[in-house]
This record gives sequence, structure tokens and C-alpha cells, in this order.
Amino acid sequence: MTNGWPRAKRKAARRPAHDGASWSPRELKTLKALAKSGTPTTQVAKKLGRTAAAVQQKAMRASISFRAAKRKGVRRKK
Repeated sequence: MTNGWPRAKRKAARRPAHDGASWSPRELKTLKALAKSGTPTTQVAKKLGRTAAAVQQKAMRASISFRAAKRKGVRRKK
């Protein structure tokens, strides 16, 4: 049932180019290197053309830890 008001059109969220695609060996290697260097997941996601959630999930499934870099004090300063 409508109330007589026109519906507002919503734009769909823009998705990265690799959204839903399989991870290549090169991307995994880059993910490991960036995690080891302490790069934040949001920056890793931008570099790889993936969402931050996809990067975190892949890191977890591949046993890649971003926290190890934090503990060692390797984290980049702003």
C-alpha cells in the first residue's frame, strides 16, 4: 500500500572491480606482505580492489594475521 508519496530512488553501492572473484596467488602474496608490514585492512582493500570485509575474511581463512604486526610495533605511524 502506498501513501501517495513518490519513492526516493536509492543508488546501489559501488563495488570493487574484483568483487566476488577468486583470489590469485599474486593477490595472496601481496596480502601476506602488506599484513606483515602492518598496513591497515582498509588500505590493503583499496590496493587489491576488494572490500575490507573480503580482505579480513581471506586473511582469517588463510591464517594471515594483521594483529601480529600490531603486537610487534611494526604498525605504520600516521
